[in-house]
Amino acid sequence: MCKHRGIDSLCSNNMIPDAALLEVSNRDLWQLELVSRDQHVCGHIIRQLVQPSMCTIRYVVVYDERSGHHVPVPADMITEITETAVFCNIDAVDFLALPTLTYPMERPHEELIHAILDQTPYWLEEAGMDPVFSDMDTDP
Repeated sequence: MCKHRGIDSLCSNNMIPDAALLEVSNRDLWQLELVSRDQHVCGHIIRQLVQPSMCTIRYVVVYDERSGHHVPVPADMITEITETAVFCNIDAVDFLALPTLTYPMERPHEELIHAILDQTPYWLEEAGMDPVFSDMDTDP
């Protein structure tokens, strides 16, 4: 076990890239139902994907019993957490369109998730960038 920026983790070296998302468990959310905006149970929360360099939860991982897949849901789509459920700002049909979690979760995979949800990705939001103009050349 190694220490990196105050976080204990199992790792083979001392460097975790800043962009790396680590899967961690959370006993407070484990097995809580994820309830969609239109009041459908999408599945149960089993893990979280955390960005250690920012000490930030980026996604909750939901086990979809219908498909048997683990589905990443952006943490900023969570609207409320109670003792029995986690509520999100996603319609059930959009949840079903989300891709299955892959390891490691690469940026194109994250871009697909945010595109399906019509949501500005956290890395653009935090940089104060408009996603429409983020790829445009700024030279006159």
